Amino acid sequence: MSLFRKKINPFCSFTINLGPQYVERVFDSLLTLQGVKEVVRMPAPERLERYLDYLREKTTLADHEQYTLVQFYRAHFCQQLANQSPNPEIVRHWQEKALCYYQTYLELTVRLDESSFYAQWQSGVLQEALHYPWPMVESALLKAQAFDPLRGEPLKAITDHYIRAKEWRSAYSFSQRSLKDHFDRNPSAARHWFLDLDAYNWTVINKHLTICYKLGYLSEAEKAYDQMMEYELHHLDEFKASDIRHIHYLEKIFHGPKSNLATAS
Repeated sequence: MSLFRKKINPFCSFTINLGPQYVERVFDSLLTLQGVKEVVRMPAPERLERYLDYLREKTTLADHEQYTLVQFYRAHFCQQLANQSPNPEIVRHWQEKALCYYQTYLELTVRLDESSFYAQWQSGVLQEALHYPWPMVESALLKAQAFDPLRGEPLKAITDHYIRAKEWRSAYSFSQRSLKDHFDRNPSAARHWFLDLDAYNWTVINKHLTICYKLGYLSEAEKAYDQMMEYELHHLDEFKASDIRHIHYLEKIFHGPKSNLATAS
């Protein structure tokens, strides 16, 4: 076992492609080898700081490939630190660092794997959190979508933005793409970096029918509702009681008296 541990290498495609939980286990093992005791019992912020300390030590001796991967890990751990803090100023500090490291990684890497997608996606997420102009955020998210067409999270983020802004026609355009390309197509068997199930499950079609409803596309909304009911029938384990109540409430609109749709429009 000790021989195996000495061969642990975080700076290779094998490690990075197995996703964030595996990456953190690898760094826990590396710190343990350095004599850090009870790493897994540490509070998350302290453990993440230790990871960053380890990466700082490695940077000066790194070759190009290792240096490039160090930027990705720094970005990821900084972003996780931002998620741990209740202080808005500290959150912003770690988010800005994470964004900088992700962008450096994207400039340096020649990889076309999930790490590139994830770095590009999170660049858009962080830009939005840091209140960058929306066109810049949308451009970053669309670039991420082009990196990995199997992933639906960038389109979800764009659709959600336009829903919040009540820009229903723009929301419709992206929601329609999400429905066509990602509804009921969860890529979890082949992807590991923070899949958002709501980019693939019934909420995709629920958003689309809501957008159609707002635009007065009632026949399309009704068709989407029927499709959602079919999905519920085959994936009942995915639904919370509140989800089911919501769906059955919508039934009054789409399959109640015809006057309901007329009144709604």
